[in-house]
Amino acid sequence: MRLLLGKPLAEKLYEASRARSDSLRDRGVVPRLAAVSVGVEPAANTYVQRLVSRGRRLGMTVDDVALPGDATERTVTMTLERLGREPAVHGVLLLTPLPGKLDEAHLVDHLARDKDVEGMSPYSAGLLAEGRPRFVPSTAEAIVALLKFYDVPLEGARATIVGRSTVVGRPVALLLLQEHATVTIAHTKTADVAAATRGAEIVVVAVGRAGFLRGEMISKGATIVDAGINVAPRGIVGDVDVASVSSVAGALTPVPGGVGAVTTEILLRNVITAAEQARPE
Repeated sequence: MRLLLGKPLAEKLYEASRARSDSLRDRGVVPRLAAVSVGVEPAANTYVQRLVSRGRRLGMTVDDVALPGDATERTVTMTLERLGREPAVHGVLLLTPLPGKLDEAHLVDHLARDKDVEGMSPYSAGLLAEGRPRFVPSTAEAIVALLKFYDVPLEGARATIVGRSTVVGRPVALLLLQEHATVTIAHTKTADVAAATRGAEIVVVAVGRAGFLRGEMISKGATIVDAGINVAPRGIVGDVDVASVSSVAGALTPVPGGVGAVTTEILLRNVITAAEQARPE
C-alpha cells in the first residue's frame, strides 16, 4: 500500500507562499489571520497551534482569539464583525465544532466576504456550487490537491464521500465533480454505507469516529483519504482502521502526516491571497 504523505506537497505550497509573503512585506504588509474559537476543543486547539507555528515561518501573524465556552451568539457575532472591520486583519477563521447552543449556520453569515479564508459563508459556498470558487474550505481543497499531487486519476473515477459536513464532505464532493468524478455522498441516514464505499475507487472519510472505515468496507486497490481528526489516548488518529484497511487499499493518507499538513498551508495561502487583494486604507 502506498502512503500519500502530505509533507512534500505542503512544502511545495509553503515555498510558493513564502515568496508571496516576502513580496507583501516589501510593500509594508504583514498578512494577518484571526482564528476565533469558542470553548476548549482539543483538536481545534491543536490546529491553532499549527497555524501559529507555520504562519510564523511565513512571516505571518496568527491571532488566537479564544472566547469562553459560555460565550453568547451575540458575543461571537460581534467578534466576527469587529475583526471584519479591522484593516490589519486579512483573514478570519471560525473554528468548529462550536458549543451546542451556538448556531454555526447563522454565525458564518457574519464573516466578511473578503476575509472568509475558510470559505464558510453562504456567499463562498454559493460560488463553489456554481463552479467558480474563490475561497474553498481548506481541508476539502487539500484532499483534492493531494490526489492530484500523487496523480490519482479523478476524471470518470467513482468517488464516495463519507460525511456531509459543510467544511469537508459537501465541498469536497463539489470539487471532485468539477474534476469530472462520479460522486456519491454517504452519511448517517445512508442505509448501507459499506455498499457505497465498496463500489468506489476513491473513498474520502470525514465523520469524526476513530476506526470507522474498515477493510471489509472498501474494494481492493482503492485510494483512501482519511480526513478524520480524533483525540485518542495514543494521540491524534483518523477515521480509518489502518490495520484492516492497509491490507486492502492501494493508497492511504495517514493521520497524522496526510491531509492536515496540506490543509494548514492552503489556509495560510488563502490569507496571503486575501492580503494581496485587500484595499489599501
